[in-house]
Amino acid sequence: MAYAQGAVVLVENPYADGVRPVMIVSNDDRPYQGNQYTIAIVTTIEREKAVRLEPDDLPEGTINVTPSFVNPWSVHEFEHTEIDRRVAQVSDDVIRAVARGVSRSVKLTE
Repeated sequence: MAYAQGAVVLVENPYADGVRPVMIVSNDDRPYQGNQYTIAIVTTIEREKAVRLEPDDLPEGTINVTPSFVNPWSVHEFEHTEIDRRVAQVSDDVIRAVARGVSRSVKLTE
């Protein structure tokens, strides 16, 4: 089963031992969606351009620490088989805010 855009899933932590939450930022327009996902790291560290996650931003499920923050500049690719499980779904407003942050991080500047 493919995970939807905005799903918060647990993956093996690329920076330390254990698992960590990440948010799926890719959608069905991404090639190989369902087999591979583009994700953004979720952290408990507040940073200026991070998107804040509060309990009300999660219409489904929960995350262990709130507030948490999605880092839209910290995008990675994970295979479906690397995902442990889905724990939450963020609101459409959060998806839009993260997408805007990703866009700012990769747009061409002059």
